[in-house]
Amino acid sequence: MLDMTLTSIVPLLISSVTATAMAYILSGNSFMFKFTIFEEFSVHRIPYLILLGIVCGLVSLYFTRGMNRIERFFRKFNNPYSKLAIGGSMLIFLFPPLYGEGYDTIGALLNGNSHSLLDQSFFQQFDFNPWVIVVYLMLIIGFKIFATAATNGAGGVGGIFAPSLFVGALTGYVFMSIFEIFGIHLPGGNFALAGMSGLMSGVMHAPL
Repeated sequence: MLDMTLTSIVPLLISSVTATAMAYILSGNSFMFKFTIFEEFSVHRIPYLILLGIVCGLVSLYFTRGMNRIERFFRKFNNPYSKLAIGGSMLIFLFPPLYGEGYDTIGALLNGNSHSLLDQSFFQQFDFNPWVIVVYLMLIIGFKIFATAATNGAGGVGGIFAPSLFVGALTGYVFMSIFEIFGIHLPGGNFALAGMSGLMSGVMHAPL
């Protein structure tokens, strides 16, 4: 919001406090994502964060446009059973992390446990190869919009908040992993968090 006046700021403050209070009342005050592996902020990582911001902007563009196109595709079907059949045929068996809202996956990435994402998948036998993990996570990023749009388009209940956090965490972790392979150390948890904020900002057009 560019209108920085009391008439615009006060309602935002009231709604933020109200939402926080209701969340504490209904869900308690524990954190949704618990992690212990992180590093303090360092100035020398700013160029990498700027580069990650650009990457998140491009991924958010793919996310938004892809979602819109797939949902338009589902609107062509009048038969709800056809929508359910198409929506239910997603690649969840190849990519188990696509199932659900993805908070478990985010937690695993924040705690540096990316190998657990390969459990019960075809790629589990190659988890010793860092490039396999990178390619696997990139494929999940690519197919997540299909899974999300198929859920919404087929009549399921869902939004874009959790998927944007999910894809953002993966984007940040893949970004970090590529630099790690080339010998540049970046903290995985920090960049997964930065990716979450970056992609959510891009998808929801709320950079601040």
